[in-house]
Amino acid sequence: MQHWLSNTFLPTVIAIVVMLVVLWPTRQGGTRLLRNWGVPEPAGQQVAEAVRYLWQRRRLMVVLFVVVPTLADLVVPALADGTVIGIFVPLLAAMLIAELIATLRPVSGVRFASLGPRRWQDLVPRWGVVAFAVPAVLAVGLSWLAIAGQTWADAYAAALPPNDDQRWISADYRAEMTNDTGWFTLGSAVLCLVVVATLVHLAVRRPAVPDAAVDAALRARTARVAVAVGIGWLGVAANAAAQRIVFLTDLNVSNGQPLPERPDWLNPGLGDVMNALMLVVLAAALVCWMWLAVPSRRSLAHAG
Repeated sequence: MQHWLSNTFLPTVIAIVVMLVVLWPTRQGGTRLLRNWGVPEPAGQQVAEAVRYLWQRRRLMVVLFVVVPTLADLVVPALADGTVIGIFVPLLAAMLIAELIATLRPVSGVRFASLGPRRWQDLVPRWGVVAFAVPAVLAVGLSWLAIAGQTWADAYAAALPPNDDQRWISADYRAEMTNDTGWFTLGSAVLCLVVVATLVHLAVRRPAVPDAAVDAALRARTARVAVAVGIGWLGVAANAAAQRIVFLTDLNVSNGQPLPERPDWLNPGLGDVMNALMLVVLAAALVCWMWLAVPSRRSLAHAG
């Protein structure tokens, strides 16, 4: 009990307190949010609505930042090493829960309906959709390559002599050879696509808040931040799949044993291509994240 308190409970409580202090919404933060998202001079009630919006999401975010990695470690340990879970799952999970609550909870006060039907194009620029689609295609494609290469790696590992006879093959390395990273990254990419699409749909469809300018700003922020976080998630998933392919191209522990022949496409040159590609993808994902999550007023005006 004392061990659990000192090593699990107390660090968790400290982490929650620190995150709450750092992320606690203030009127200054609400004002900055509205200015960033198209309300140049927000008034008192407008700022209060923005602070409420931030509080609904950040309290969920703090809890999920602590809970999600712990649950992932218990349920699927391979996802809890930071390559896939990272910060992205708690962020999008908090946003999704908050948007579901906002959709189901009635909004008090007089509401002003928009003259025309809202569309996702009104919230997310087309270039943002393209920027989201590129790492999505890469994550799915590289995951399939990792899965295809894994078939050979499994046969390779099965043909190796037992550890009792060949001590030069460690148990950890043998386990790494049979790691199904490709399936994890593929599932992660598909989950990301579903969550981001749902968030954008909820941002379009949820009930409006009374102030039209604030309503438009908060909808745009939800949709664009969701896409930005999705780009980061997909970029990390693509990188994990690419690193798995690099591992397979470098795999060579035969030590003279007759083992299954490596497929022609799984050659060391492919590993070099993967490393260079991922540097470009991760740099581009960071730039797109910043442009989407911290937009300029000009980009908001031309979002459609």
